[in-house]
Amino acid sequence: MRQHNFIAAPHTPFKENGEVNITEITALYSFLKKNGVKGAFINGSTSEGYQLTTAERKNTAEAWNSVVDPEFQLFVFVGHLSTKEACELAAHAATLQHVKAISATGPFYQRPTSLSTLVSICQEIANAAPNKDFYYYHIPVLTSISFSMTDFLNEGALQIPNFKGVKYTHTDMQDYISATASKYNVMAGVDEIALVSMQLGATWFIGSTYNFMLPLYLQMGDCLNRNDLKGALKLQRKSIQIIEVLAKRGYMASAKFVMEQLGINVGSPRLPFVGLNEEQKESLLRELKKVGFFTFANKG
Repeated sequence: MRQHNFIAAPHTPFKENGEVNITEITALYSFLKKNGVKGAFINGSTSEGYQLTTAERKNTAEAWNSVVDPEFQLFVFVGHLSTKEACELAAHAATLQHVKAISATGPFYQRPTSLSTLVSICQEIANAAPNKDFYYYHIPVLTSISFSMTDFLNEGALQIPNFKGVKYTHTDMQDYISATASKYNVMAGVDEIALVSMQLGATWFIGSTYNFMLPLYLQMGDCLNRNDLKGALKLQRKSIQIIEVLAKRGYMASAKFVMEQLGINVGSPRLPFVGLNEEQKESLLRELKKVGFFTFANKG
């Protein structure tokens, strides 16, 4: 029986005026833990980390650090277009007791042109928080940094003393399979192919939909442990169907609206994301009910 562990990529709560709502983080943490989430990957893509200022990212990390218990796996994303800023965020995370690990992408405006350059950037960031584990965040769909993670692990990771693994948010399963042969932790990061990752032996997952429909994935894992592939596949298809419903109106705004429906007020997203209007909210709610979302939703 394989245990599957899920880390949520939580939303950053915003007030109506667009400022970060620090006080809502306590409720968000309690909600996630109550539903069986084992940790949080904060200030990353789902957290709108690149829409936050450096000061806001520090404040958010401090808030999470102040509420989580020692067993909760707290990851802080510190990636930045400026490696110097990334190092500052890493050094700040290093001072927070309950932070398990930091994570970063490479800069993606002027991208590294070689694997060795990417490794050097990660090494500099990781060195700023030598007391924390370092995970590279591989998400080519957003960064267009598409070096093989097998090559990254084989050729570069040994240069980073506190390197522990990769958050693998990509659908290149050939590279994923090769990367998992290493001694490092390759954490599955694409919710739509969680089942495939489970079948390939993944036990740790990081994703946005665990914020609001973790029961679906827990049931999927149970089906797989019982050798019920048909049942597991049915659940993965349901996950994809729900995600497609959310994406039609803009995934970020729709996902934040879903959290509100479950009792956690994370507000509307920041630009370049656009919030939902009332008509969109009503139609989204109708469609979510139609596809059976609330059967699998996290409980308040």
